[in-house]
Amino acid sequence: MKVLIDNYNNLKNKEPLTIAIGNFDGVHLGHKTLIHEVMHYNDTKSAVLTFHPHPLKVLRDVEFQEIMILSEKIYYLNETGLDYMFVARFDEAFYTLGVDEFISFLKQIGVKRVVVGRDFRFSYHAKGSVHDLEKHFIVVVMDDYKKESIRISTTYIKDLIYASKLEEARALLSRDYQITAKVIKGSQIGHTLGFPTANLLYGHYVLPRNGVYYVNVKYKEKLYKGALNIGYNPSINYSTKKRVEVHLLDFNGNLYDEELTIYFKKFLRPELKFHSREALIEQLKTDVQMIKEEPF
Repeated sequence: MKVLIDNYNNLKNKEPLTIAIGNFDGVHLGHKTLIHEVMHYNDTKSAVLTFHPHPLKVLRDVEFQEIMILSEKIYYLNETGLDYMFVARFDEAFYTLGVDEFISFLKQIGVKRVVVGRDFRFSYHAKGSVHDLEKHFIVVVMDDYKKESIRISTTYIKDLIYASKLEEARALLSRDYQITAKVIKGSQIGHTLGFPTANLLYGHYVLPRNGVYYVNVKYKEKLYKGALNIGYNPSINYSTKKRVEVHLLDFNGNLYDEELTIYFKKFLRPELKFHSREALIEQLKTDVQMIKEEPF
């Protein structure tokens, strides 16, 4: 898959394309339905057009949470077998494009056919519709992807993750939910308890609810079992900022400043406040033993 990332006016292509347009956050089964349709046509190359940063980060100026970062999106879109991925920088010049200007941009990158959902809108203030596209391109309108009468969307999957419904999210993502995070300096309290942890800089990822999780941790291409805690450390070393810390089983070494990929496998228990150091240590021993008994 050829990946082109630039300001919209610098993105160009001469090959005829069938393209799907969207954020593709999560590259979930709904997205893959669109992509499968895009790849169905032999008269064009297959492509997606997405945006970075996420439009809501720019338009609402909020701490918007995402299922995946751009590098992960590129990785999982590449796995689908697409020919092209266009990433337009989402800035004021791009989001203020009028209907005709946006259509001119699509022509600039060689679009012949567009595959979209029924509610697709585009251009400044979402004035553009499927009807506008049909004046210039072949348009394929896809029905929503549903499972048991529920419309599957990125928002729906986010809600599953927030609720720690990891198995349901896994089924719709067709993989474990994952985050990639850098290890930063922590309080070193875990060492004193006998369970050293890596304190993670988790960025703007969607996080499951506070509690302890069985995770797999990839470090330098090797996979480890891990116990991950999300929360405020109510028992010892209380934090006003939510922390994400992971203890790697069967690992000795310094992880500071290293990058880890965390795969969420199972919710074990909610975050609890223990009234003694000894009680906390006993619970940590129980958590680790449970994880040892889990399959990879």
